[in-house]
Amino acid sequence: MERATLDSSSEAVEVEWSAGGVDRFPYIWLRDNCQCAECFQADLNKRLVLTSELDLDVAPVRAGVQDRGSSLYVTWPDGHRSQYGWQWLRDRCFSPQARTDREQRWRRKKQLWGAELLTNLPTADLPALLTDDRALYDFLFLLDTIGLVLVQNVPRQVGQFQELANRVAFPKMTFLGAEQMLKVKPIHGNFLLSTAPLGLHTDLAYYNYLPGVQMMHCIKQTESEGGASELVDAFNAAYQLKQESPDAFKLLTTVKVNFHRIGKAEPKHHMKERHHIISVSDKGEVQKVVCGKHSRDSVLDVPVDQVKPFYRAMRAFDTILSHPKNCIRYKMKEGDMLAFDNLRIVHDRTAFSMAGGERHLQVGYVDWDETYSRMRVLQAELGIQEE
Repeated sequence: MERATLDSSSEAVEVEWSAGGVDRFPYIWLRDNCQCAECFQADLNKRLVLTSELDLDVAPVRAGVQDRGSSLYVTWPDGHRSQYGWQWLRDRCFSPQARTDREQRWRRKKQLWGAELLTNLPTADLPALLTDDRALYDFLFLLDTIGLVLVQNVPRQVGQFQELANRVAFPKMTFLGAEQMLKVKPIHGNFLLSTAPLGLHTDLAYYNYLPGVQMMHCIKQTESEGGASELVDAFNAAYQLKQESPDAFKLLTTVKVNFHRIGKAEPKHHMKERHHIISVSDKGEVQKVVCGKHSRDSVLDVPVDQVKPFYRAMRAFDTILSHPKNCIRYKMKEGDMLAFDNLRIVHDRTAFSMAGGERHLQVGYVDWDETYSRMRVLQAELGIQEE
């Protein structure tokens, strides 16, 4: 920094940078963000001054640069002195370009895909994920950007989901506990002819805070035909719907759908929530897709003349989701684990015959908040630059 001056007309400290350019930092913002030990607890990154204690009209009595231009100091009317590093200020400046750059970093980069991804399916190695921080970061980055990763070399025994979940953060608890055991097997020697497909769906659509990352570990796979996992990038499908049928897209982004699950057997539960089938940001970007015939309630809160158009919209979206160009079909091998974004990737399981023996999966979830936290910690520790 070359110099700092008080600009009473804008109620801001004007900083002239050594490399050129000027930025203004409002008085009230500087006082609120004083970095001294009295105002800020650095080890917890925690502000100590209450908003109610701030004087909204506060104005410094002086400001200047020191330490060869590496820091800004500000003296307040009560004698309190604040100091701010130049890089700290640059990272928080209010210029239109800086705010645009920060907005871009918040907008997570998603790589949309269709059936072509099957020929280059992202993979990860479980032993590496459990021991190598860079491998773990790369795995989480793929989950964030592509939304789907095939984890291989997983021991064919229960407990592997917990191993990986605890390496990331911890399993998300649901009414079924920290995991679900999906085991379908012949009962008393009577083989069921087939099990029906599940239909493309979002897991736990009836939750207010839906699981973020889902992990499905294949411990035992049926030897019969069928039993394959189908996975679709629902964000990609949603953008196709917006292009092909804007009215349908508008309905699915504005009408909230009721989802529920009632269980009378132990553990008894009554889960209920409402979601848009397609949720978008204030910029119009798809942020979440929630769907599933088995959890969608019969209650539909739309005017009677909008019922058929809404069903037409759901059908249009389902047609796009189910189109072969958008759908990956992969039959998991024993020792595979599919990890995917539950808010983006809808999935199904094709019908299969019980004549081929049992099918045993272990399924669990990790929340995105914890996953993103782990990514940021790894990014800092490994010195990885933001992409």
